[in-house]
Amino acid sequence: MACVDSNSGELPAPAFSIESCIRALHQNKRVVREEGLKDLAAALEGFVSADDYRYDHYEYEQAVDRCFHLLKSGSATERRDAYRAVGLYALTVGAKVEVPVLDRLFEVDRLSGMLPSSPSDAERAVAAIGCLAAATLACAKRPADARRTLKAIWEVMGEPGPAAVPRVLAAAVSAWTAVLPAARGTVRVTPFVLIAKLLNADDPAVRAAAGEALAVCIELNILPRQPLPPRWGHDRRAESRPGDMPLLESRVAELAFPEDKHAHRNEHAEEIALFRQIDDLLKRNKQKIEDLEKIKHNERPEESDEPCVKVPKRWVKLVQLNFLRQYIGEGFDAHFSLNLPLFRDNLGLTRAAGGGGEEEDLPTHEKKQLRKDRDRQMSLAVKRDRQNKTTQYD
Repeated sequence: MACVDSNSGELPAPAFSIESCIRALHQNKRVVREEGLKDLAAALEGFVSADDYRYDHYEYEQAVDRCFHLLKSGSATERRDAYRAVGLYALTVGAKVEVPVLDRLFEVDRLSGMLPSSPSDAERAVAAIGCLAAATLACAKRPADARRTLKAIWEVMGEPGPAAVPRVLAAAVSAWTAVLPAARGTVRVTPFVLIAKLLNADDPAVRAAAGEALAVCIELNILPRQPLPPRWGHDRRAESRPGDMPLLESRVAELAFPEDKHAHRNEHAEEIALFRQIDDLLKRNKQKIEDLEKIKHNERPEESDEPCVKVPKRWVKLVQLNFLRQYIGEGFDAHFSLNLPLFRDNLGLTRAAGGGGEEEDLPTHEKKQLRKDRDRQMSLAVKRDRQNKTTQYD
């Protein structure tokens, strides 16, 4: 019998038992299975320590194996919670575990779980997208593994119908952006035409996700192809296309500096601040390219008050960090402190969040800007997470 807490007068929550969880996941009653999935996800969210995991190694694999079974045969709620448990498990153990998490996810109905059957099915689809991205960040051993994930999520981004639900679309773009750095040199799978389309979306979360995707592409030096010079008359190849850089820059400038400065000022203040940072990145990158071209042709770059050649990759790390913060949820601090193989060794994100490393090599004005960018991105991530929670049961 549980003892009553003398301070609160309430019964304390029972300690998690992986054996009890496995038994619950094999029950015939759906409500019992759902409770088992929630308990498993909660334990993994709080980060299972290395000692505890080694002790219960095979039990956790059995629980995850049962999650994969429910991904194919469970209810929508069970599939949503199973995706979350599998994603957290992947982040906890990485690529060293015997269960091939990433490969098995691609075997689940060919990832049809990422496509909602209706707008009301958006929550489960978002869970599937986040699970795949988290598993890729933790378990991808080669760039080809990440490219496979990019292609799968890209198909969701361009899918019409129910998949075009703003929440699903924003989640897909954010997940795609977080995985992009792991693919290395993926010009062929970079949908600039789609990014340009999403920058014109009605939903602000979709526009923000598209802007972050563009910023990460620029930092990774993945650029859209420019139109070919005209060979005669009105050659169509010389016309601007939706994915060309000048039009992308123009759209970002419109979002950063709207003509009606007073309309919905409070409502769009954070979006304006975000796109002003992206606009600044585009301008600095454009100046960097121009300076490098002048150096290439033995010309002296124009003098500037600020160094313009080095553009630190702050967006890459901030986007990945914010993705993991939103995905892990309340257990993020525990993962960030204890899960060093993922955050420090695999992704190098501890330097981005805690200072040091490459930040120490930056000029003073860029350090200050990096701190501002970091604070702004974190506040945006917290706001989006709150909005998702408020709309969870709409």
